[in-house]
Amino acid sequence: MRMAFIVPFYKVKKEYMKQSITSIINQTYKDLEIILVDDGSPDECGAICDKYASMDERIKVIHKKNGGLSDARNAGIDIVTAEWITFVDGDDWVDENFIEQFILYISERHDLADIYYFSGYRNFPDKEVKGVPYFETGRTFSTYEEREFLQSMCLTNHVSKDGNRKGITISSAWAKIYKTDFIQQYKLKFPIVPYDEDSLFYVESIEVAKKIEYIAIPVYHYRYTLGSIVNRYRPNADMEQEIYLEYLFSFAKRCEKKEDFIKKIYMRVMTSMILLIKLKYFNKNNKDSFLKKRGECNKLFCTSPYKDALNNITINQLGRNAKIKYFLLKFKFYYLLEILRRKNSENSIR
Repeated sequence: MRMAFIVPFYKVKKEYMKQSITSIINQTYKDLEIILVDDGSPDECGAICDKYASMDERIKVIHKKNGGLSDARNAGIDIVTAEWITFVDGDDWVDENFIEQFILYISERHDLADIYYFSGYRNFPDKEVKGVPYFETGRTFSTYEEREFLQSMCLTNHVSKDGNRKGITISSAWAKIYKTDFIQQYKLKFPIVPYDEDSLFYVESIEVAKKIEYIAIPVYHYRYTLGSIVNRYRPNADMEQEIYLEYLFSFAKRCEKKEDFIKKIYMRVMTSMILLIKLKYFNKNNKDSFLKKRGECNKLFCTSPYKDALNNITINQLGRNAKIKYFLLKFKFYYLLEILRRKNSENSIR
């Protein structure tokens, strides 16, 4: 049984690339198809990929014009021949017995799932935080109600009572293994959107999966960096979130989701509001005056779907910190909300 790793690279530090690729080629299970995607990186990423390919015949390298993370992953999906697929980000790494543990696990089962979820770690510069598993090993999701519950978790991950388990988000592309036939049958691809394509691929794949199974073993190492795409100043964040939210509401309409699910989307709209404050309006690199920041932020939040979000959220479903953020949003204390977020983030790093 063969496993494919798809790993996109764009402006990844050499030492991060080495750690990522080495963790894959040193897997204790050897029957691998390793697809390294050079997404038009202007540095040495492409040459480094070629160097590793010259040393290991299991490695295939795709050199392509820069198209973003989704496009790079999709390029890998297009050439996969292995029975299973897993994704690794270019600055992350995996335990070297990751695939061996998976193969041993499924060898004892006859009714295989379309998707398997694992747990992982959040790696800071000076410490490693082990994620708390969301479920016990062997928990399956087969009925539509069970699968919709997983979709809801994706939407409410950052604000619900359960929330992120120490930063190991359930809606990521990584720490998951997909049956290749399943991806090909439903022509699943990562949507070409500027932000959070992982969660959209997640809800789409769960919608059509027959069975999903959770394995409460930490195998993935997510590297936390201050300059990463989820932390840096994004002056177009308002347009990015608009595209993302339009996709979600369109998905709900296409799949005829009911009112309770729509309310979960509004919880994700609240997350978008918090992200907009973080990434654009009150980001440290935004040099506009305080009044201008607040005015532009307030103007946007007076439009749909933002203006509707706070009226469609069931407050008792929010976590403690999220409740505080809810009321700060409601009473337009945007900068105080950002100060609270930074403090929580600093505490998680310590």
